[in-house]
Amino acid sequence: MIKKYNDLIILAIIWIVSIYSVILAIVTPYDILIQNYIGYALLIGISVLRFFKIKWFKTILGILLVIGSINAIQFTYASVTFVFTWTPMGQRFSSFGIQPLSISLLIILVILNFSDFMRIVNSLFSEDPKAATDRQKLIAEKHYNELKNEKDDKLDDIIANKGMYQVDYVKAAQRLIDERKNK
Repeated sequence: MIKKYNDLIILAIIWIVSIYSVILAIVTPYDILIQNYIGYALLIGISVLRFFKIKWFKTILGILLVIGSINAIQFTYASVTFVFTWTPMGQRFSSFGIQPLSISLLIILVILNFSDFMRIVNSLFSEDPKAATDRQKLIAEKHYNELKNEKDDKLDDIIANKGMYQVDYVKAAQRLIDERKNK
């Protein structure tokens, strides 16, 4: 049941924290910053997406949490951040902040949806099958053209020592031998 509704649970946690932050900002002197307004607007938008059961909702929620993790948007009234600063030779070079709420919820989302996460990552980095086939055909044609002017002895040597050559190179040599025998 947790796996089925994990996105809804994470969304509910963000709503609870956001509502608490708004109430606290109203009754205390805390200021709500532009990152909060952007975060609240995106939270409303992503809630609408969840209501309509949009297919890529979990991916969009993950992107929202990544953006929240680096403090570009905030769901809390205060900027609770772990800041890492690199100061080589006494000069401040760079700092990087991580928002614990967003990073924690992002880790939970990824763990509970690991198979979906890996499918998305693989689809982003996998090669198009048609492009792979086209590339393979170009390589085979290149080897065929390279070997076209070679004598039969050289082609037989390539086939006999196929462990020393690329598979496509050996196939091109075999293709040429077969074509020459059929003439």
